Amino acid sequence: MRSRGRRRLLNPLGAVYLAVFTVAGAIGALAATTWVRADRVALPGTVLWCVALMVAVLVVSPPPRMIMLSVAWLVSPLLMFVAAGGLWSTVLTQRGERVVATVIDVRDGKEKGRHLYYTLADQRDRRIPGELGMWPGSSIGASNNPEGGIGQRVVVVRDPEGLVDPRLPEEIDTGRGSLILLPGVFVILAVLCLLAGRPLPDEDAPQWWKPPGRSDALR
Repeated sequence: MRSRGRRRLLNPLGAVYLAVFTVAGAIGALAATTWVRADRVALPGTVLWCVALMVAVLVVSPPPRMIMLSVAWLVSPLLMFVAAGGLWSTVLTQRGERVVATVIDVRDGKEKGRHLYYTLADQRDRRIPGELGMWPGSSIGASNNPEGGIGQRVVVVRDPEGLVDPRLPEEIDTGRGSLILLPGVFVILAVLCLLAGRPLPDEDAPQWWKPPGRSDALR
């Protein structure tokens, strides 16, 4: 009985669900780089999240355990968020350069309330790819945060290759925290996907996984 229960938990359909959500999370993490502005990443991220569910549902339609699959889908954005934080923190930790940058443009984002994004130039007056989303001394959710202006200087950690946005040095530790959470979030999502992929009690396996030549008449 234990062997049968183990087979039901470790199932190929659950592995496919996990692969779909993992790929979506990886694409979402890459989209959260300088390729898409930080205040506009929510829309493509939401579209990608919905597409991931559509793909997962179409693998076996109807899914054997739609409620559990929906729970896994609701948890999957957390993997995308943590992966994005882990990506930029890893890049800036491994190859980041600390520079004194100058603000050359200020943009108010599309979020509710006031959120400024700063375009920076290095000491050679070359534009730094991406935007700085936080000014020194400010904190998320606080009112009356300090703001920078054109011509002001700020110390940032930049990526020479321009893959991720520049960050304040104190932000790097926050990103490392996201990286620490990544394995735990992945394990939770994996368990939910495997539970969602279990065949129903009256089935041995999903139709698409049955070996060739198998017939119900031989049961």
